[in-house]
Amino acid sequence: MIVVTGMPGAGKDEFVKVARSLGFIDLHMGNTVREFAKNAGIPEIDHEIGNFATSERKKYGMDIWAVRTAQKITDDGRTVIDGLRNYEELQYFSKFSENPYVVAIFASRKDRFSRILKRDRPDDIRTMEELIERDTRELSWGIGNVIALADYMIVNDDTLETFHARCRKLLTEKFSISNKI
Repeated sequence: MIVVTGMPGAGKDEFVKVARSLGFIDLHMGNTVREFAKNAGIPEIDHEIGNFATSERKKYGMDIWAVRTAQKITDDGRTVIDGLRNYEELQYFSKFSENPYVVAIFASRKDRFSRILKRDRPDDIRTMEELIERDTRELSWGIGNVIALADYMIVNDDTLETFHARCRKLLTEKFSISNKI
């Protein structure tokens, strides 16, 4: 099992796309949050969904999103989970895989902001102030700790093609996956 972490807009989804092209099954913790938020009637606005995620963590524990996402794991050896936000989630995923590997994706705030604006998800931020608020919220959840403890880090500071090549290299060299793309 590979668990991916990184600040918003760092490139986690792009890493997962490469992993999926190499045969991994992908699960997205953010999709789980959005699914539960929608069922609870929460508007698709970044701070509303973020507040919902925080309140669920306060009610049910810091690992609640891992618990809810893990219900979808079908093959722990071939699964990439996107969206690790704290150490408690990592501990929970350790129940499914003896040694889940943490891959952190890093990109500058400036690059992340630009990418977030381009991806245009309904619940995304629209201003730098909103990104700073979101970064602060995610740091309060403990994301900095899991980034610091990552087994591997990929820096996303170049073209998309270069980043994909870095992802492929890590996946094929460290996880013995054949390079299909």
